[in-house]
Amino acid sequence: MARALFITGTDTGCGKTIVTATLARALALRGVDVGVAKPFASGLDPEAPGLDSDIFFLQKAANLQESLDEVCPARFRLPLAPANAAPLEKKIVDVRSVLETMKRYVTKHRVTLIEGIGGAAVPLTRSYLVSDFVRDLGMACLVVARSALGTISHTVLTVEHLSNRGVPVHGIVFNRLQSGALTLAEEVGPPLAAQIANVQDFGMLPFVPSGDPHTERLPNLEDLPVACPAIERLVNSLMSE
Repeated sequence: MARALFITGTDTGCGKTIVTATLARALALRGVDVGVAKPFASGLDPEAPGLDSDIFFLQKAANLQESLDEVCPARFRLPLAPANAAPLEKKIVDVRSVLETMKRYVTKHRVTLIEGIGGAAVPLTRSYLVSDFVRDLGMACLVVARSALGTISHTVLTVEHLSNRGVPVHGIVFNRLQSGALTLAEEVGPPLAAQIANVQDFGMLPFVPSGDPHTERLPNLEDLPVACPAIERLVNSLMSE
């Protein structure tokens, strides 16, 4: 049976692409037929996204070369939420069409990972959010959160928002955006955030040194922590359902 998981975040730059790529690569290295998609993307050339763009990075992590219109149908040049980018670029966000494209795509692979744009409440139109899109896809959602100070509030608010929109939350994974030893906030914040939000805590991804969250530089594939405990738990959760 095909399985699908939507990956959203507490905000922009929390590490959704790193988590999605690492999980996709871990599955692919285990011989699992895994598909990856990013239905909405902004801040790129809609006609010719750079090879360093998120969607090509995700495809490379999963060892795929699929049609751009199939895996990333709604693309915008401006680095804004689709609800703002679309009118400025004289485009219309056809949510129904993107939903149908994604529903067809998830039937192609044994496991499909769909990465969202920004956080769970990013507006795709003036009245339709990422969380509405996940609900209408009928998928469970993995929340990616920063590991640092502030993650408790961000995580709890994101989970409550998703629950209020009727989206089941598969769990949370925390992503480190800095090197060195864990800070006290990183040691005590994530477990408490998961406890208060009452969802499964898959653990923490280690900092990936070849990436740069400040410049949005993506890491080298070989540096993705495919064998870290958090990814192992996520893989097992997907394969055991």
